[in-house]
Amino acid sequence: MIDKLIGLFISISGRVGITLKNKLNNLKRKRQTGWTLYASVEEVCEGAKKEYPFNWIEEIDEQCFDNLFEDDDDEDDFNIRIQNQSVSFIKSDKHLNQMSEICFYYAAPDVILEDHRSCLVFRDMDQWLHEVIMKELVPHYNEVKQFFIHGKFEEIQLSELKKESKELVKCLLSQGYFPVVSDLYRGTESTQLRGKGNLQYFVIRKESVNPLELQEYERFKQFVIHDSFQKNKPFVLRPAGWKLQEDLRDSITIRYFSNCAEQIVLLVNTLDDSIRAIYIFGEKAIRSLR
Repeated sequence: MIDKLIGLFISISGRVGITLKNKLNNLKRKRQTGWTLYASVEEVCEGAKKEYPFNWIEEIDEQCFDNLFEDDDDEDDFNIRIQNQSVSFIKSDKHLNQMSEICFYYAAPDVILEDHRSCLVFRDMDQWLHEVIMKELVPHYNEVKQFFIHGKFEEIQLSELKKESKELVKCLLSQGYFPVVSDLYRGTESTQLRGKGNLQYFVIRKESVNPLELQEYERFKQFVIHDSFQKNKPFVLRPAGWKLQEDLRDSITIRYFSNCAEQIVLLVNTLDDSIRAIYIFGEKAIRSLR
C-alpha cells in the first residue's frame, strides 16, 4: 500500500482527511479542495537541479513554498469528525441547457482528459459560494452528497457529470467558451498520472507578464477568491500538455490569473519540462509567508 502511495501524484478523491505527512515521513503533500498532489521526497530531490534560460521565472526554495500550506487536520480531528458525521443525498432531477464558466471549468476535465473521473469537494463555504454551487454546479451532476458534523453542514461532494452536461461541455469547447479551459488542457493525458520525475518550483515574475482582461469571465475570479484566497489557500490548476518554455509566459491562463494573483508558482518536472501544477496565491496567503 505504501509503495502505491509513493508512486501516486494525484488523488481525485472525496475526503481530505488524515495528514499523510504525519503518517508517512517520506511523503509530502500539497492540498487543494477536490485535488490532492502527492510527491515523494526522493522525487523532489532526485538528480541535479536544472537551469532554465528564462528571465520571467525564478526558482524558489521548496521549504519556503511548503510553509504556505497549513495542515489543519490531524488524525484525532479526522476520527472525531468521522464518528459524528452524517450524509445526505441531493436528488438532482433538474436539467440545465446552459453552463456558467465556473461549472464549465470544473466539468471540462471529465470530457477532455482520458479516463478522468472527478469528485469535486467544497468545504468551509460562505453564503455566496454555497449559492453558486447549488445553482450552477449541482444540477449538472448525478451524485451530490452533503456531509454534516454534529448536524452542522460541513462539505458538499459532486461526482458523475450528467450525459447531457458532457454534451454541453463539448459544444462550449467547440465555441471557444472561457478560453482559459482550452488553454489549460492542451492534451488529453494528465501529467499527474505519469511516472517519476525531478520536481522544482518556479515563481513567475509578474512584471514580465502582460495581464489579460476577460471581463465576461470575472465571476470565475470571484469564485477563486471565495473558495481559496479568503481561506488563505492557493487555487491549484492541473494543466495537461504544458511544457516549460519561453512562450508559456504568454499563455491565456497565466495572463488571465495574473490579474488577481499575488504570486503564481509552477511545479515543474525537469526530466521532461512538463508542468505538474500551477499554484495561484492570493494576497492573504502571501502575507502569511512574510
